[in-house]
Formats: sequence, structure tokens, C-alpha cells
Amino acid sequence: MFTDHIDIKTRRAFAGFTLDVEQKIPLAGCTAVFGPSGAGKSTLLRLIAGFLRPDAGRIAFGEALWCDIGAGLHVPAHRRPIGTVFQDGRLFPHLTVEQNLFYADKRSDAGEAKYSRADIVAAFDLKPILDRRPVTLSGGERQRVALARTMLTRPKLLLLDEPLSALDRGRKAEIIPYLDNLAGKFGAPVIYVSHNVDEIVRIADQTVILKSGRVEATGATAEILNAYGVGTDADAFESGAVLTGSVIAHDEAYRLTRVALGDGVISLPINKQKPVGEAVNIRIDARNVAIATAAPSNISIRNVLPATITAMNRRPDSPFVDIILRVGDAILQAQITTAASDDLALASGQSVYALVKTASFEI
Repeated sequence: MFTDHIDIKTRRAFAGFTLDVEQKIPLAGCTAVFGPSGAGKSTLLRLIAGFLRPDAGRIAFGEALWCDIGAGLHVPAHRRPIGTVFQDGRLFPHLTVEQNLFYADKRSDAGEAKYSRADIVAAFDLKPILDRRPVTLSGGERQRVALARTMLTRPKLLLLDEPLSALDRGRKAEIIPYLDNLAGKFGAPVIYVSHNVDEIVRIADQTVILKSGRVEATGATAEILNAYGVGTDADAFESGAVLTGSVIAHDEAYRLTRVALGDGVISLPINKQKPVGEAVNIRIDARNVAIATAAPSNISIRNVLPATITAMNRRPDSPFVDIILRVGDAILQAQITTAASDDLALASGQSVYALVKTASFEI
């Protein structure tokens, strides 16, 4: 019977580490595999891709059985309809960008493809660099070409193994818009490995938390990250929250995207990959949230959200207090000094305003 999941029940042991995963991943949208370094994220991707053979277990892609160690079955990587992109791109250095794309295109089954090479060139804005060789490209350009080349293999599943980890902040901001809604654009579900929460919040519909070779949690991205922690790195979670809002406008003049959150509106750096009406996840660190007891005026901060304090937690031996706020149906956190909290006479149940700088959003 057909199923819309990739069904994984696999075990692989190494010296000092064992990956033991039993998980169903939906074959729709983007699923992030998130966790600290050494959690087994890339190992899991290599098992799915067929680059590694598990010690025990099975992997089924819908009704297609790719691996069943008990039955002696292991479909090799080149026979699995998977496209994989690594952090280094792995382009053919002696070929131009156009030749790299042509190499993938001519080896794929384009007969029933929903998109052409021209479509891919346009989608990844590659026309200006088609005649260049990889050595002349920036890191962001190389990854755009690597993504485009992989899509031209017409994969039924796309695996992305930390494709942005080798890029600096500027290059990362340049390429991440091309990762938005890859599954929707090209019809291939995505499994995305990362330990960077900003990337996960931006592109993942659902998230699997992997820690020490085991699945710790799985579910909708905002729900899972709020329960597990939303710091900038899985090794060092910080207080914060992921909120889900709805895009209401793109302001071309000021290069901002407006998102409705509860009874308020928040402005982000423009992201036209998210159309008006689409849901979007937003990560807000507690340290980037200020609180006002009255609606502020004549200030530069434009993101002002009506909120209600639901809890206050003073940290022992610390100058800070953690404040839990309700914004519509969502929960937001603020971290302010205890002195400021006392000066404002903040208390649970009080109506306040949460203030967030647009510049605090990194992506």
C-alpha cells in the first residue's frame, strides 16, 4: 500500500557512537534534521542516500523498499532517485556553469519533468554566470549552481547536508531565499540537515530533533523549537520563541515584509519568496525584546506588539528576569533586568507592549 512517508528504522554503530533511529518523515514540504554537532545528522542522511549501509533495519520510500538488512537488500545510492547537496557544492571544476548543468540534465529523465533547464536557470538566477568556471564563483554562487545542478537530476527526494555552513553571513543571506519552498516549486520533498536555528525556522515545515544518535522530538517546526529551545545554535540554546504569522504585504519602498502576529504587525527584511497570505515562522530571541507599559511614540522601533504577561521567572544569582508574554495565540519571551522590571512594576496578567527591532532578524 502506498504511503506518503519515508519510513526509517535503522541502526549504525561506530567507535564510541551509535545511530539508532526509528522515524517516519513526510514526503511533503521541508523536514529539518536539527541538533548539535556529533548528533548523527549527516550520518542519517548518508544512510537514506545509500552512501552508508546500516548494521540493521530497513528504509522504505513510499512503497519502494530501499534497504532491508534482514532480507539482504540494499539498493545502491545511484539507483535511489535522490539528489544530494553538500556544504562544498562539489561542482566539476573543469566545466563551466552551463556545462555542469547540461551534464546533469542530459543524464536525467526529462520526459515527464515539470521543469526544464531554462526554468532552473531562471529560478536560480544563473544566466549572468553560465560561461564561468567554479573557481571564479563566490561561495553563494557555487551553492546556487550546486542546487540547480541537483534539481536537474529530477530527484524524487532532495537531501541538503548543511549547504550553508561554509558561507559567511552575507553569502548565507544571499542564497537562503533560493531554499524557500523548494519542495513546492519543484515537486520534490526536502530533508534539510543543519545545526543553525535561523535556517530551520526560515525554511522547514517540520523538524526532527536528533541528539546523541537518537530522535528526541519531532513535529511542526514552531511547536518543536519552542518546546526544545530556540537559541542560535543547538549546542547553546537561548531563551526565545518561534512565532507563526501571516504575510500581509511587501513594502518595496522600504524593503520590508509585513507579517500579522496576533493583534499586531511586525516588519522583517523583505522576503518576496513568501507570497501574501502565506504562513511564516519568525524566531525572536528573548534578549531582543523590550517591554513598555504604554504604547510608545517617537521611537525608532516599529515592531510594537500588544501583549499580556503570563509569567515572570527571576533567575537566581542573575540580574535578569525571564518574562513570558502572550501575543494573540502565540507565546513570546523577553529577558530584561530585574531592576527594569521593578521600575515598571511588571506583574503577571498585566497588559504591555513588546518591542522588537527589525534589525534583530538575521535572515
